[in-house]
Amino acid sequence: MRGCLLIAAGVVGALAALWLLMLGAMATYHAVSGDDMTDGMWDMMPDMGDMRGMMGGGGGGPQTTGSASGFGTVTISDFRFEPTTLNVTVGTTVRWTNGDGAPHTATAKDGRFDTGRLDKGDSGVITFKTPGIFEYKCSFHPSMEGRVVVAENTP
Repeated sequence: MRGCLLIAAGVVGALAALWLLMLGAMATYHAVSGDDMTDGMWDMMPDMGDMRGMMGGGGGGPQTTGSASGFGTVTISDFRFEPTTLNVTVGTTVRWTNGDGAPHTATAKDGRFDTGRLDKGDSGVITFKTPGIFEYKCSFHPSMEGRVVVAENTP
């Protein structure tokens, strides 16, 4: 009886070791193949921003304002756009740069512009050629919101 228990424990232990070895091999494959496993995670969980919002992040915090003429910048950090409102003049190019580990976008709520997916360190630029208020959000994390206010150039 005792011998059967030892054999069963050995088989279970061997199967557990094999399972761990397979997981390690898959992680190694993804690391050397350039396939970031976290990309797949974010693609499968597009509403992660909503969960982060419930945990104290994701678009909360103080509203901030910045201004620019010709060239402006918005930083994406801690699941926020900074500044949240950017006042610019017609013809200004705005650059969004993602400093978060999660992918983000700056996508106009009315569909007029989209930076596309920005992974950590990536930037996207949009030039604003007409006056108006352009509200935008992150497609992956809709609780992240911002605004670009474009005014006519004054002589």
